[in-house]
Order: sequence, then C-alpha cells, then structure tokens
Amino acid sequence: MASIQQKTILASVAIFFITGSAAGVGMWATDTLNRNSEYVAFSADVLRNHMQADMMHDALRSDVLAAILSSNGNMGLSLDAVKADLTEHEASFRKMIDENRSLSAGTEVKAVIDGVEKPLLAYIDAANAVVGLAGSRQEEALKLMPEFMRQFSALEKAMETAGDQIDALSDAASAESEKTKATINLLLKGLLVLATLFSVGLFLLTRRSIIRPVLQLSKNMENLAAGDTSQPPSGTDRQDEIGSMSGAVEIFRQAAIANRALEEQAAAVRRQAEADQETTRRQAEEDASERLRIATSGLAAGLKRLASGDLAFQLDDAFAPQFEALRHDFNSSVRQLAETLFAISDGIGMIDGGSREIAAGAGDLSRRTENQAASLEQTAAALDEITVNVSNANKRAAEARLAAADANQSALKSVEVVGHAEEAMRRIEASSRQITGIIGVIDEIAFQTNLLALNAGVEAARAGEAGKGFAVVAQEVRDLAQRAAKAASEIRDHIRQSSAEVESGVKLVLDTGAALKDIGERIAGIDLHMNAIATSAAEQSTGLAEVNAAVNSMDQATQQNAAMVEQSTAASATLAAETAKLRALVSRFRLDVEMAGSPEATRRVA
Repeated sequence: MASIQQKTILASVAIFFITGSAAGVGMWATDTLNRNSEYVAFSADVLRNHMQADMMHDALRSDVLAAILSSNGNMGLSLDAVKADLTEHEASFRKMIDENRSLSAGTEVKAVIDGVEKPLLAYIDAANAVVGLAGSRQEEALKLMPEFMRQFSALEKAMETAGDQIDALSDAASAESEKTKATINLLLKGLLVLATLFSVGLFLLTRRSIIRPVLQLSKNMENLAAGDTSQPPSGTDRQDEIGSMSGAVEIFRQAAIANRALEEQAAAVRRQAEADQETTRRQAEEDASERLRIATSGLAAGLKRLASGDLAFQLDDAFAPQFEALRHDFNSSVRQLAETLFAISDGIGMIDGGSREIAAGAGDLSRRTENQAASLEQTAAALDEITVNVSNANKRAAEARLAAADANQSALKSVEVVGHAEEAMRRIEASSRQITGIIGVIDEIAFQTNLLALNAGVEAARAGEAGKGFAVVAQEVRDLAQRAAKAASEIRDHIRQSSAEVESGVKLVLDTGAALKDIGERIAGIDLHMNAIATSAAEQSTGLAEVNAAVNSMDQATQQNAAMVEQSTAASATLAAETAKLRALVSRFRLDVEMAGSPEATRRVA
C-alpha cells in the first residue's frame, strides 16, 4: 500500500498536469486570438484605404469634368483650382494604394494591390492629359474624353475586383477567428470536466483512505485519554503513516495498562506507610501536649500576676527546649513594659508642666489676635468702599470708550458716504460731458439737415411747378432742423449750468469729506485716550481687588488663628485632665524600684 506522502505527491503531480494543460491551452488561445485580431485589424485597414482610394477614383473624374466645364465662364469654375484639386486627389489616391501595398507586404493581398497599379497609372495619366489641354485646347481635350472614360471604367472594374478580394480575405479571417474560438471553448470545457472529475475522485479517495481512518484513530485516542484501555486501535495492519500512528497508540494503550497496575501497587504501599505515620504522630502529639501543658501553666501564672498589675517578677522555672525562647520573650516583655511605665510616669510630669505653659501663652495670643482681627476688619471695610468707587469709575470709562468707538465708526461711515457722494458727482459730471458731446452731434445733424433742406428747396425751385410740394417739405424740414438746433443750444446752456453746479457740489462734498475725516481722526484720538483711561482704571480696580482679597484673607486667617488659640486653650485643659487620668492609671502598677534605677531603664526613659 502506498504511503500518504506518495499519494499526496501523485495528486500534486496530477493537479500540476491539469493546471499546466489549462495554462498551455490559455497561452495558445491568447496567441492565436491575438494573431487573428491583428489580421482582422490589418484587413480593416486595407479595406478602409481601398474605400478611400475608390472615392479618390471618382474625385479624379469630377476634377476632369470640372476642367472641361471651366472654359464656360458662366459655370464659375477656375482651372487653376481644378488643377490643384486634381494634384491633391492624385496624391491621396497614390498614398492609399502605397499604404495598402506596405500593409500587405508578404501576404496574398499584395497581389491584389499590384493588379490595381497598372490601370491606376493609366487612369491618372489620362486625367492629367485632359486637364492639361482643357484650358488652351478645349477641342483636343474633348477628343481625349472617350479614352479617359475607358480608363475610368477599366480602373473601376479593377478596384471593384480588388475590393471583392479584400472582402473575401477579411471574411476568411473572421471565419478562422470564430473557428479558433470554438476550438478554444471546446478545449477549456474538456479541461473543466477533467478537473471536476479529478477533484471528485480525489475527494472520495481521500475520504476513504485518509479521513475515515484518521477520525477512527482520533476516537481511539480520545477513549485512551479518558482511561478506556479495553479496545485496541484500528488500522494497526496498515503500511502507511496511519498504520504507524495506530501502532504508537497501541503502545500507549499497553503502557497505560502497565501504569495502572503500578499505581495499584503504589497505593497499597502508600496505605501501609500512612498507618505507620499515624502511630508515630500520635506518640509525638502526646509528648508535645505534655511539654505544652508545662509551658502554658507557667505562662498562665505570669499572665495572672501581670493582669493584677504586678510587673516586679520573672519566670525562673525552665520550659521545654522548644518553649524556652517563649519564656525568655515573656520575661523580656514584662521588663520592657515596666521600663516603659517608668518612662511614661516621668513623661506625664513633663507634659503636665508644658500644658500649663501652653495654656498661659495661648491666653496672651488670644488677646493679641482679637485686637489684630478688629483692625483688619476696619481696613477691609475701607478697602471695600475704595474698590466699589474704582469699579464704578472703571465702568464709566468703559462706557465712554464704547461711546467714542461708536462715534469713530459713525465718522468712518460718514467719510465713506461722502466718498460715495463724490464718486456719484464725478459720474454725473462725466455724464454731463457725454450729454454735451451728444448735443454737439445733434447740433451738427441739425446743421447738415438745414443745408440739405436748403439744397432741396433750391432744387425744388428749379423744378418749377413740379417741385412745389417738395419745396414745402424741404421748408418744414429746415424749420424742424432750426428748432432742433435751438433746443440743442438751450440744452447745452442748461448742461453748462448743471456742470458748474456739479463742480460746486463736488467741491462741497470734498470739503465735507475732509471735515469728517478730521472729526474721525480727533474721535480716534479721544478713543485712544479713553482706552488708556479705561485700561488704567481696570488695572487699579484689579490691584485694589487683589489688595482687598489679601486683606480679607488676612482677616480670615486672623479669625482662624483666634479660633485655633481657643482650641489650643481647650486642648491644653483637656491634656491636663488626661494627664491626671494617665498618672492614676500608671499608679495602679507595682514596679521594681531597682529596675527603675538601672542604666537600661534610665537610657530608655531618656
């Protein structure tokens, strides 16, 4: 039986083969489709050039006919323009044929293009011959027209044949491309079916030979981990990795069975050892209980004397070795407690004297603090009044500064309005000049109309009776022109007067603007001074507020000090009372007088 590794390698090789086949088919399909696309594009370019050449073929015939008709002046045709068009169309014709020849180099299309070249040259030569004679020798040009039309028909037939062949080649390329697409689709579908069948087969084979045995082996391992060693693992007869794993699980199962037997033996030995230990422990507990009884009875006697206030004793009877340290610690504690009480007794006397001195000093400090508090209270009241006055002055300065700022803004707006008025005056003055020019034009028109009416009256007088009606009209026109000239003169006078008034208004507006500007500058100066005053007042108000706050803080601190002095006095009295109580409590203990005079006790008290 092949191992799992060998099966995996075979499956990987098969997948690589299918993937490589798909990639190869894809690369071949891409290359083939690219070639077909290039050939189709080539056919489209050749066909486009051929169609443009066919249009140039008709354009040349139109140029020849236009050259024949250019001899007729009524046609509006220029022979030079016709020759220029012929040259341009000939160049385009040759260019299209040359491009097709260069595109079709090395292909069967080149033979088709070469078949058009000979009738093309003959057709172009015939066209040039007719156009060349059309200007000077019209009759000879007309004689060449049958030959030209024959060349036209021959080239048309050749172009049609070439077009059919190019269409056939393009259709063949399209058909070949469709055939290639069908082949590629068939190959890709076959590879897809092969890959699907291989995937299904690989899944079924893997499930039967790997997944199921592994799941069964996993179940056996779970049972073994749970302590079930009754069932051997399956698959131990396999020759692959799963068989090796099953063998290892079987080894674990046998080891678990042996381990369970060893555990049972160890449990029996452990039970015997526990029984021996229990006997030894009971004997040790009895001995320890006796030693503990002796130690506790000695400590109980010492604690009883200690509870009665007797500190002038020591435990002299020895305890068991493990309790001897406890006896020494108890004796040391009693000795230290006695020394401490001696020190407390001395400290009580010192505290009593100190508390009396503190009470006397606190009384003096209380009286001085009350006097200082009264002075600070008066100072704080005076500073409060000064602060209120400075704050009111600061508010008035701020209001004055705002009023000055508003006046400054109003002055600036007035200057701006005056500027707009000045601009409006300037525009009115410019409009007046334009109206004056227009009136001059009207005056000139009236003058010319008057002259024309005068000339018309002279001509009407020459005409006699036939011109009387025209003379009346001319007289009316002349009167109208004179009235227009008079009205224009009056308007000019009014405009001049208006211009003078406008100039006077402009001057007044300028003077007003200058005055308002000066007012604005003065208001701005006042605003600066008011700002300085307001700033100074604000600083004074801030300084006084800080001083007032400091005085209030000192007043509060003094009041707190007075309260603390009272508290200190009360605390001194309380301390004296507690000292008396403590002296009474210490006097209840019986102390060793020799211990009180020992160097160690003296050192501890100090």
